[in-house]
Amino acid sequence: MTPRCQRCKRKYRGRGEWNAVFAKGVVVAFLCPTCQAPEENAEAVINEATIDYSKATTDNFGRLVAPTIGATR
Repeated sequence: MTPRCQRCKRKYRGRGEWNAVFAKGVVVAFLCPTCQAPEENAEAVINEATIDYSKATTDNFGRLVAPTIGATR
């Protein structure tokens, strides 16, 4: 199923800086670049700089769990 923007319903076509919206570690929506507020874009940039998504896993409840960059397990 192709993700759609929660606000404008545009389909994701593999282009642009889309944001995933999380609630308690679970993806609940996506936002296209046009619909993102400056605050939402800033939050995504901060998360990208501080969270190591390459080591992300899911827990028993399906929530995304990822270490911070530079953290050791």
